[in-house]
Amino acid sequence: MSKLTLASFDAYQDGLKKEPVAKGSIVVSLGTCGIAAGGDKVYETFQQELSDKHIPDIELKRTGCLGMCFCEPNLMVKMEGMPDVLYGFVTPEIASRIIDEHVGKKHIVNDHVIFMPAQDLCGTLRGE
Repeated sequence: MSKLTLASFDAYQDGLKKEPVAKGSIVVSLGTCGIAAGGDKVYETFQQELSDKHIPDIELKRTGCLGMCFCEPNLMVKMEGMPDVLYGFVTPEIASRIIDEHVGKKHIVNDHVIFMPAQDLCGTLRGE
């Protein structure tokens, strides 16, 4: 392995700056209970919707159990300028609604919200 030089480090940092910055993320719970409840299909729906609608600034991530097994499949949506939202009982159809309404129109899909921290708590958790 070669030694890192200042020039190669600067080149590496310049490359990082060119990558688009995500304006949000969707984190799908894919523990055993999530997969058993259909979370894998929900994840695939998000992949397809984000691709079809050309939404590159939303990161789609997988995680293990969120500890909310009663409402699987569940997921967390984090969007710039909005509170974090934990959605539950999500089907592929609801995933499409989340893309259209939450991501596209910045409207929360209230009938599937399981948890949404208060605005003052969100700022506290983020160190604001």
